[in-house]
Amino acid sequence: MSMMSARPLLPNEPRVIDTPRQQALTEQHLLPTLGPLMTLMQGIRASLDPVLRAAQPFKWGKPYPLGQCLEISLAVKRRLREINPVTLSGEAAQGHAALAAFLAAGGHMHQVWGDLRGAYFQNAFLAGTLYIDVSNDTVVPTKPPVEMLPFEQAGLTPVADFAHYTRLANRYWHAQVVPNHLLPELAPHYPLFAHIPGVGWRLEADSGYMVALTHTQGFSPSRAVLAAEPMDAAAFATLAHTLGPLGRWPLPRHATQGRELALQRCAAAALGAQPLDATLRADLGRRIAAVNACLSSARTL
Repeated sequence: MSMMSARPLLPNEPRVIDTPRQQALTEQHLLPTLGPLMTLMQGIRASLDPVLRAAQPFKWGKPYPLGQCLEISLAVKRRLREINPVTLSGEAAQGHAALAAFLAAGGHMHQVWGDLRGAYFQNAFLAGTLYIDVSNDTVVPTKPPVEMLPFEQAGLTPVADFAHYTRLANRYWHAQVVPNHLLPELAPHYPLFAHIPGVGWRLEADSGYMVALTHTQGFSPSRAVLAAEPMDAAAFATLAHTLGPLGRWPLPRHATQGRELALQRCAAAALGAQPLDATLRADLGRRIAAVNACLSSARTL
């Protein structure tokens, strides 16, 4: 077994583990029942659409389902966990039974996130070697809501680093992305700010995968983007004006100082890195949520 295949999955990493076994289980349980499995997923998606649309009719100024691949995927994940098979009939029941048999035999299914065909970020599921996208219409609404195909044909690849993340954010969100030279304390895990048209500024990336990627690599992906030229002066002034008066985060005097402090924080974090356990993940999640809530509130004032 190669080191790559033995490496544990990062959260939501789009990668097949134990490929020969998962391929065999996929061929045994899932491929013969693709029709029923599609019926099951389409039915779940259709039943969730009214609830999700009512909960968030618009996201980032776009009507449901646009931009809501994460919300849809999480809702389907919950429904699959909670569904009572006796409430299903016909092909939906056959699809559920096939998926249950696949999992009982050792099949692996997890939610994945990554770069879809170089065009945008996407959430989906990977069941063995079968790619299941239950939010296929969240960028192009005329597409079918559910898509299934072999993972090797799906075109979903892991985000390699923060430079890759930046390129995709530029392309998908038309975002202006700058290094985080404003909040050095958070820079090791969250090394970017992005200005998204119609949304405003956000600290990035609020992604379990990206946090784990930089953490497990000694924060070298973060250092790579933080070592760039100091943050744009106008962006620094705007963000400092928004976050500074709150007094919740110590801010550097200027971007050049912030760059130096951010890189120092990365070096210190690499030397004394805590295990990225559930407690640390939750703490990091609260901290980025607090920053982005402040930025969002300021935008709406």
